[in-house]
Amino acid sequence: MTTAQALAQPRFHDQLIPNVISFETTYNNATVADMKARGHNVTWVAPGQSTAQGLRMLPNGTFEAAGEPRQLNSKGAVI
Repeated sequence: MTTAQALAQPRFHDQLIPNVISFETTYNNATVADMKARGHNVTWVAPGQSTAQGLRMLPNGTFEAAGEPRQLNSKGAVI
């Protein structure tokens, strides 16, 4: 999976205080069910409420960077 493909995937956020884990509504239901079974306080949020940038080192030593692909007003630059 490329960095851009990874950033396009559904996300979750695990918050300590208050103790809650928020999953985007498009997240894998089996994972959510497993978290609930483990006693986590699960809530749902609409996709696209978070932003992220990604960077990974490729096997040849170069870097691949990507900016938030899920929001129209989010941009990234690689220098």
